[in-house]
Amino acid sequence: MIQVSKESASGQRPTLSFEFFPPKKPEAEPLFWGTLERLSGYRPDFVSITCGAGGSRQTGGGELVRKVHEQTGLHTVAHLTCVGASRPVLTEMLNFYRDCGITTLLALRGDPPRHEPAGTLEQGAFRYAEPFVAFIREYFPAFRIGVAAYPEGHPETPDLEQDQLHFRRKVEAGADFAVTQFFFDNDVYFRFTEECHRKGVHVPIYPGIMPVTDFKQLKRLSELCGSALPQWLVDRFAATRDDPEAMLRTGVSIAVEQCRDLLARGAPGLHFFTLNQSVAVPSILEELAGEYY
Repeated sequence: MIQVSKESASGQRPTLSFEFFPPKKPEAEPLFWGTLERLSGYRPDFVSITCGAGGSRQTGGGELVRKVHEQTGLHTVAHLTCVGASRPVLTEMLNFYRDCGITTLLALRGDPPRHEPAGTLEQGAFRYAEPFVAFIREYFPAFRIGVAAYPEGHPETPDLEQDQLHFRRKVEAGADFAVTQFFFDNDVYFRFTEECHRKGVHVPIYPGIMPVTDFKQLKRLSELCGSALPQWLVDRFAATRDDPEAMLRTGVSIAVEQCRDLLARGAPGLHFFTLNQSVAVPSILEELAGEYY
């Protein structure tokens, strides 16, 4: 398990982690760093930084990973996608992270950029995350490797059984832990993890939590990643569409309920998709303070 703080290392609290994305414009950088600084006060076990899809386009994200690691001292996890990237490019990035002192990666297939021609997946060294994980494990064995998990199934996978098989193969290839796509039905997560345990997969699977602050944005994200929006969730936001403050309060309340239930039922920790925002996650953690964090 990825553990940094004394509390989590001694088993006294569940793992806590945050995900950020590189600012797309210079004017967005103060928000990124401000959010990172605020959330670092909760002593996360790790923070992860996403990257753009495809080969050398990841270099900017790599520089941000380095800066976060060097300037904050936080356990910084680099996302690394293999889609459309050659072995030399991926090897260069892996050497870069190793030399920077990064010890943990999230190894992902990634999505091909929209402007790239069809067949981008075929042009890269690895079409899927499984052989990419195996490559890292063989040639860069010192890295701890995380992978993605999809409790509701990956949008491109025909059924949950096939998705479970793909996940198990990633673990068998050398993954140490997993972070799930966001979901709102906790039973889906526990069915997934129980099936993993039944099949002999026992790596930590951290549930991904998406605090809802913008319901329209959430709908777009759910369509892209295949995460279901239960009717009860839609109904609870129905009266908040034109009231941002009410939407935030509702989103925080839902996330607190979800997190409490996940931790009470044995989830190993929480991984928050922050979207570089500094309001929702602190509000959620303040509600959980004294119980788990």
